[in-house]
Amino acid sequence: MELQSFATDGWLASSWERSSNAGLKQIKKPDDIHLPNSLLKERCYTSQAVIDAVKESALPLFNQVLAHSDSRLILTDPDGVVLAAWGQDRFRERLLSIALEPGSCWQEKLKGTNAIGTALYEKRAVSIIGDQHFIKQHRFISCSASPLFNPEGQLVGVLDITSEQSRHDVTTQVLVQNMVQLIENHLLTHTPDGAIQINVAHDESVLKSGWQGIVIANEHGEVLAHNQVAAQLLPDVPLVGSSIDTLFERSSHGSQPLIFDKKGLGKRTLPKKSLTPSSQLHYGEDKIELAWQQANKVMGRDINLLILGETGVGKGEFVKALHKQSDRANHPLITVNCGALPQDLIESELFGHAPGAFTGASKNGYLGKIRQADKGVLFLDEIGEMPLDAQCRLLTVLQDKVVMPVGEANSYRVDIQVISATHQNLQQLVEQGKFREDLYYRLNGLVVTLPPLRERQDKESLIQAIFAKYKQGYQSISSALMECLLSYHWKGNLRELDNLLKVTALIANEQDELTAEHIPQHFAQPLMSQTKAVDDRQEADLNTTLNQTLITAYQSHKGNISKVSRVLGVSRNTVYRKLKALGLLPSKE
Repeated sequence: MELQSFATDGWLASSWERSSNAGLKQIKKPDDIHLPNSLLKERCYTSQAVIDAVKESALPLFNQVLAHSDSRLILTDPDGVVLAAWGQDRFRERLLSIALEPGSCWQEKLKGTNAIGTALYEKRAVSIIGDQHFIKQHRFISCSASPLFNPEGQLVGVLDITSEQSRHDVTTQVLVQNMVQLIENHLLTHTPDGAIQINVAHDESVLKSGWQGIVIANEHGEVLAHNQVAAQLLPDVPLVGSSIDTLFERSSHGSQPLIFDKKGLGKRTLPKKSLTPSSQLHYGEDKIELAWQQANKVMGRDINLLILGETGVGKGEFVKALHKQSDRANHPLITVNCGALPQDLIESELFGHAPGAFTGASKNGYLGKIRQADKGVLFLDEIGEMPLDAQCRLLTVLQDKVVMPVGEANSYRVDIQVISATHQNLQQLVEQGKFREDLYYRLNGLVVTLPPLRERQDKESLIQAIFAKYKQGYQSISSALMECLLSYHWKGNLRELDNLLKVTALIANEQDELTAEHIPQHFAQPLMSQTKAVDDRQEADLNTTLNQTLITAYQSHKGNISKVSRVLGVSRNTVYRKLKALGLLPSKE
């Protein structure tokens, strides 16, 4: 079968015109727009359901048909950012030359006419074959792509097969359409609260083909969602919200009766919107993920949040992510460092003041941090440093949600979410009389603790992610240096690590590999001395273990040196020498 010619097709000409109007040149390779790893990870987290659907329902079919050809299966998000790709590694290397890789954006206005970007613009399946690409450097490939939609009709991504020009034919175009149908059906059958799946067709042979009509209902038989085929087969039935009994009644009407196949899905209640920003905060650290999930549940519920953790663990970044994710994201996040404000000004900074309320006060007055945070989030960092007088007034604000500026008789109502943070032990401060007990119990509606860097499970991935921000050219971290970084204590936590990697990357001056000699002098000595101490301790532990193994073998074989030698796989002389050193052999031995 010959490929369709697009030479006179209006959409292709329009796409080339849009590409030219965007300022792109056919002979000039376009700029590569590539997302940082942290943002790519966040987008993957948001699209995890779609990625899973591709892996489970489309990838096996791709592997069966095209895995051994120079082809790649590519998934993007609704913005054209490549999330994942599968297929031949050797062909992957060629695609890297045009930045067709995870993290790259392939919108038409950035890359010219291409299957991904043009399918996004046209909102339909397209194929771009070789020379039909606007950019000359892209013409060694042929691509077929189609938008992906969820059961609500929302665009959730683009599925694309990219092949060598000579390897791409109409079979590939049909394959993409089949895979899109499988993915969308997978998303449909995972509708939240879906308990019943009903397949609909005119012919029994189509019922499980992947091209059947699909209707999803809850446990009460109420239709929640359906695919387009079901809507075409049942054009006179308002599907969503109706009872499945209505569908069955329809089967006896019309010139061609419908066939139904009903099966249970098991009642499912899927999570609500993914809490994506946690993916910026960790790379597999359970304690941070737990803190994130719990903190999100109290946001907007008139419950105060207290965040504990050593200096530099990322409490501020945690709060920024919470604010960005919350219903208050369109209102301000006001941060107050309670330890940095002069004691005689902290009340006016927090609560505001009337015009000329005190010497040096603004003649126009001052709103104050609390009122600035109205409808948003007030973040009180280092709350343990707040003076007792200010603590008393803050307690009143938290209880009554009312602020009275310094030197003013009027009070003002505020709507704020209060988040506090400290590296100190507030309970200990309460016992010492340095922190009000009633304020402490008002602040700790929910308490979460962020772990220090030295205890994190994702330490190596975190080091690599931070290093990626600062590396020069193709720098990498040597395995020996990575071992040092992993075993270091990190008293300054993430802040200390970030500073070190930034400076070290610059000192290395685009060397291929960072080693211990590139570490700044002021940091090298403590890093190496601590690493040596850890190595010495591990060696001592190892020697203790080996000695105990030798003693056990010697005793279990009743002092038979030959048997001990065979069991442990070492020479008799070695066994003699070790046993003498341990004082287990008679002096005559």
